[in-house]
Amino acid sequence: MTAAMRPQPVADKLPVEREEMEPSVQNCLEGVGISLLCELDVLVFVYRHGASLSSADQIARLIGYESTVVSDALDRLERERLIERSQRPEGVRFYRILASTDAARQRCLQQLVSLSKTRAGRLLLAKHLKLVGRNRDEKKLRLEREVKWLCLRSI
Repeated sequence: MTAAMRPQPVADKLPVEREEMEPSVQNCLEGVGISLLCELDVLVFVYRHGASLSSADQIARLIGYESTVVSDALDRLERERLIERSQRPEGVRFYRILASTDAARQRCLQQLVSLSKTRAGRLLLAKHLKLVGRNRDEKKLRLEREVKWLCLRSI
């Protein structure tokens, strides 16, 4: 078998496919109205769990965000008509993905959920999304260490 006939390793093809996919990922994110990583994480959680009865606090604990961040993300996803939730003002609510009549939007949603299943896809998505609200305590701790280090250094 000649070198030209040998199949190309998959790893050689991934960077090209990733570069070609990036504009469509950005278009999908904009098309469904997602700009924050926490919004995507909440959307994927609701998508994967189907119709679920839970609270924002429970979802926050399960996916690792603060409750207020998840609550805000749920509000934005509902405004974008991506999810539907029962109208109880507080506590446990019924959450589900809202079916879209727009086929292109539905395809984008499917692509985003599919990408979020793999590490490479998640990194690609994270590259296009803003990080807000995750690991705030860790950032605070890192800042405190830097301040202490600077104080010790100045002594």
